[in-house]
Amino acid sequence: MDSDREGFNRALINLSPELRKKALELEETPFLPDWPEKTRGVPNLCLRSALFGVIKRGRRRAVKGELVAAVKGLDIRYTGWRLDQGDFDVLAQSLHLAARHHGKTSGNYVRFKVSGFLKAIGRQSGKSAREWLKDSLRRLTATAVEINVEIHHPYINETFTYAGSLVDEFYYNEPAQTYFLKINPKLAALFDAGWTQLQWQQRLHLKIDLAKWLHGFYASHREPFPVKVTTLKHLCGSECNRLVDYRRSLRVALNELVRVGALVAWKIDTEDRVHVQQIPAGPFSNEGGIAVTSGGHSTHTEGA
Repeated sequence: MDSDREGFNRALINLSPELRKKALELEETPFLPDWPEKTRGVPNLCLRSALFGVIKRGRRRAVKGELVAAVKGLDIRYTGWRLDQGDFDVLAQSLHLAARHHGKTSGNYVRFKVSGFLKAIGRQSGKSAREWLKDSLRRLTATAVEINVEIHHPYINETFTYAGSLVDEFYYNEPAQTYFLKINPKLAALFDAGWTQLQWQQRLHLKIDLAKWLHGFYASHREPFPVKVTTLKHLCGSECNRLVDYRRSLRVALNELVRVGALVAWKIDTEDRVHVQQIPAGPFSNEGGIAVTSGGHSTHTEGA
């Protein structure tokens, strides 16, 4: 990394002032993958961990260097106010606008109207929603995330490390109700470790946070494997004290996924493992967990 930086700086010296300025601007531009308008591209680490957890209302707390529950091969430490599924929606929509250079200004800020942004994430545009959005952006800006993830290649594995915030900064023009937001450009590198295209309309029809988390978790797997109920409880950051209460909420959430067409069926076997059957998926990209979950409606649900 240091040698790359030195080479980049040496190359800048030989450029004209105009080209040097352009090169520096490009370096600060997040090069995000391309995905269809009706989906949202999200790094898998956001979908296979409790970074955006299932938090009870009124229970949000601040943590410092806390180890976040995640799948094997993914190590996340987090400092800041805990993030929930609402914060996930804000980040996903911000990434979507950044990927399309929506309203891009000098300095690589993304410009958007509050009302349109809130509508895109399924929220009303009243005063309370506007305040909620500002609070969410504060949380995403004030975060400190330390991530170590193993990237598997055909002949070699490597470890990628990221440390920083999720949103660099934002400005708010209150009279115009317009935001100018800058995504941390280094965040784009997290897509290299695997990313998923989420069917956004499916997610917007989900009203339960656990169902939203499960929607992302299962979409990030080409062929979801059976997972113990206790493992799902751990990975989503559930605050249920009793497993029996979580299992009850899990059944409701899985039925929600069937209702919106993300799953065909599900069951919990005698060993307390959750099996799911997905709608046949669309095309896949370069990593095993990169999927486009197709739409459609289910026919039945199997519960235990």
